[in-house]
Amino acid sequence: MDLELVGKVALVTGASRGIGRAIAQRLATEGATVALVARSADALASVAATMPGDVFTLGADLSSLAGVEAAVAAVLARFGRIDILVNNAGAIPAGDFLTMPDEAWIDAYSLKLHGYIRAARAVLPIMQRQNGGRIVNVIGATARNPLPTYLAGGVANAGLVNFTKGLADIGAAHNILVTGVSPAATATDRIEEQFVQIAAATGQTVAAVRAERMQRQPLGRMASPEDIADMVAFLASARASFVSGACVTVDGNSTRGVWL
Repeated sequence: MDLELVGKVALVTGASRGIGRAIAQRLATEGATVALVARSADALASVAATMPGDVFTLGADLSSLAGVEAAVAAVLARFGRIDILVNNAGAIPAGDFLTMPDEAWIDAYSLKLHGYIRAARAVLPIMQRQNGGRIVNVIGATARNPLPTYLAGGVANAGLVNFTKGLADIGAAHNILVTGVSPAATATDRIEEQFVQIAAATGQTVAAVRAERMQRQPLGRMASPEDIADMVAFLASARASFVSGACVTVDGNSTRGVWL
């Protein structure tokens, strides 16, 4: 299947590891020109070395408005256009609700929630001038599956589902399609970090937390980063030209509800 991504310029945030890295690699394999943005320039350089084509890397702090706007401006200056924005940066910590400090919520939302909003706001005028584009938001499946040890993440993810739907209305007049991809538990370093945080909050062992999560996987495994990357690449492509405002859950049927 030809996704018609050759020649498209894609900006992927949080591209230094895990899901973001897999998305960047998948888009590059499909022929897109990819700009990788994350905090660590060294980590991005290592990712870029594994990818084909013209890869641009930029170390930037996307938790601030200035950082987001500078990153988007740098990509635009380098390539003259941005056809695809993949919002992926941000890892919200798990923990006990009553003891998680207010600062932890604020810091997490500066990157995961406000970072997505600011990046979309910076890119949207560019795509409007181009009369087309794709914005794909990576939004955890806790948007629809509340976990008492991950309330900060669940609240942010639920908000981003709403944001995706509303932004799709704004983009429609200029053929800018906005979608979301909701991964459930995905085999990355970050899920292992969450297991440690949940274990600390609940008094369980990390092994017990991991086993409990695995019991909720009907297919007997967590998603791989590549599972998520494949869906993102499809939604960013010409093959999804009538898909907008949707948030696709990629979770192996672990969500226990009918609204996906």
